[in-house]
Order: sequence, then structure tokens, then C-alpha cells
Amino acid sequence: MSVYFAARPAWAEINLDHIAYNVTRFREVIGPGKKIMAVVKADGYGHGAVAVAETALESGADCLAVAFVEEGIELRRAGIKAPVLLLGFTDPVRFPALVEYGLTPTVFELGTALTLSRSAVERGVVLPIQLKIDTGMGRIGLLPDEAVEVIRQTAKLPGLRIEGLLTHLAAADETDPSYTVEQLLLFKRIVDRCRKSGIEIPLLHAANSAGAIYHPASRYGLIRLGISLYGYYPSAKRGDEPVSLLPALSFKSRIVYVKKVPEGTAISYGCTYRTAAEAVIATVPVGYADGYSRLLSNRGEVLVRGVRAPIVGRVCMDHLMIDVTHIPAVMSGDEVVLYGRQGGEEITVEEVASHTGTIHYELLCSIDKRVPRLYFRRKRLVSIHDFIEDRTF
Repeated sequence: MSVYFAARPAWAEINLDHIAYNVTRFREVIGPGKKIMAVVKADGYGHGAVAVAETALESGADCLAVAFVEEGIELRRAGIKAPVLLLGFTDPVRFPALVEYGLTPTVFELGTALTLSRSAVERGVVLPIQLKIDTGMGRIGLLPDEAVEVIRQTAKLPGLRIEGLLTHLAAADETDPSYTVEQLLLFKRIVDRCRKSGIEIPLLHAANSAGAIYHPASRYGLIRLGISLYGYYPSAKRGDEPVSLLPALSFKSRIVYVKKVPEGTAISYGCTYRTAAEAVIATVPVGYADGYSRLLSNRGEVLVRGVRAPIVGRVCMDHLMIDVTHIPAVMSGDEVVLYGRQGGEEITVEEVASHTGTIHYELLCSIDKRVPRLYFRRKRLVSIHDFIEDRTF
């Protein structure tokens, strides 16, 4: 499925069929009567929010989630009409836009609910909201002791309709399930107290990707499909996953210069690498400005002609160098795979993350906007999103 994209030195290829596959697999796992929320914040974890959202909805997702108002507006301007939940903080100055574009805020303070109520009444609308409970993430959410009273007061406010109640699982991907069990029990107690107070919440959700995979009790009426929408398990695969996934993204470049150098030649800034013998060094026009970590200097590998080639010297802002001495007939124009498969070999994002001391989420979200996204369906290029030229074609 490779493509020679001559207009730009590095690009990302997104297989939309894999997005569709992942949604379908989760639909099979959770069964009928439960909804799938496709999380497309951070520009769809670097894959492209609009393209991923459209594909997910076509494949059986029911609704979408983003972090901020601006991300929701992007979806609306693309013609997407499905419900969109804002998972993060919304500044009151953005409430008018929230109402205008029909976005659903997450509320975790009574003051926010009061301000939203006034904004909705002024515009003559009834705004759906969801309330978040902090059961153990320690980030945002109503504290358990105050939750029921705040929910009760919010339910009385004009212009608002409580659509859902949610919490976020902090350790659902850990092999020890005890903390997740505690969170789910706390969430259930709060829900039960709401019901005893006469407050009925139409939708309950707690499951992120890890919860949906490892904790069936967390699925409630909806799962929030984040990292696994894109084909990745939340952490190292354990072997008991009930769902198979296909990674959707490959990160690629191409060789632009090949030269033979003598023993002792210094490569890149700081002369941190010198050739131990005569070597063939290839230059690849991708660097940390594109989102390829400088921590991979003298450590990472890429694929050329289906063979691993080590990065030598420091990764530069716009270039990196690789040793291709062991790969026959390498030439300018050869495809280089940074993340993904080439021939029978593969470099996974998880592998690269292990070399840089981070997680695959961060690497995916770090691919820069100057890297165009190429979208494929049925092994055919269907569109290109070029951020620099601000167009999709």
C-alpha cells in the first residue's frame, strides 16, 4: 500500500478500512443495546479527526467525543451531525459556540451548570449535558461526597437536560483489577443514590478502551473507544484480549541521498557516532520537527527494502541518517518506514515508544501538522489532507 508522495519528504498513511475493522470488532464484543463513542480528540490521535469520525460512524459508532470546543466545531463544519461530547474543560467564553454548534459539554462543577443554564435560556434552547464523577482518576469530576447533591441541583436548572453520567478509569489496563473494581463500585453507589433520590440518568458510561477490553462490568450503556479505535491496545498485550485490532497508521519517508564513507566518519551533530568501517550512509528527510523523537538518536531503527536499518548519529530537526551498508542496492527514492510494515518486517509504534521512554499515544499525537495524511480505502488512495496548504484533495 506504499505510495511515492513526491510533494513532501515525509507522510503518514491511514488505512480507514482498519478503523472500520476495529469498530466492527468492538461492536461484536459489546453486543447489542450498547453504544460506541469514537474518541477523535487530538485530531483523531494524529490520524485526522474528520476522516476517522466519518469512517467510525459509517462502521457502527453512535457518537463522538473530543476534548475542546474547537475540535467539535471542526467536526460540525465538516458536516458531521452525530452527537459530540466535550470531554474536557470548556471555558465559559466558549459557551455561545457550544450552543451554536450543538456540542454536549461535560460538567463537573455546579457553577458551570448555572452559567450554562443562563446561556441556554438566553438562546431559547435546551442544552444536553453530561456530568462527570471523579471515582479515582484525580483529574476532573465531581467528588463522590458532593456528586448526588450537585446532580440534584443541576437537574432542576432550566435550559439543561442531563443526558449522561460518566467516570474515567485510571488503571483499567493494569493486570491487577482491584483499583478498577473499586472505581466501578463507587460509581455504582453514586448512581444508586441518584436513583433513590428520584434522579434518573438516561446514559451511564465508564469504559475507556481498556475498560471495554478487560472489564465487561464497566461497559454500561456505552464504551468510549479511544486508542483502540486506531488499532492499539492500551498497554502491552496480555493475551486475554477478546478483540483483535489492526493499527491504522504508518509513518513514512524516503531516502534522498546515499553516500559511501570511510572508517571513522562522524555522523550528525556532536559527532556522537563514527563509522567503525567503510559504510553506506543514507539521509532521510524526516526529523524531530515532524514528530520523530530525537531520543531515537543512535538507538532507533527504520525499514528499507523490508530490512531494518539503524539510525546513526543524532536525529536532526529535518533529517536523520541511517546505515544501509548491509542492504543491497539502496538508492535515492527508496521508501523508508518509521512506523509500520514493509515486506515481512514491522516496526510498531509500541516498539518505538519503548525506545523513547514514553507511550504509543504520545508518539501518534506528536506527528506534526507538516506531515500530510494520506487516506486509503480498499488499498486505494482516496484523499490527502495537507495541513500546510490547508486543503484536502
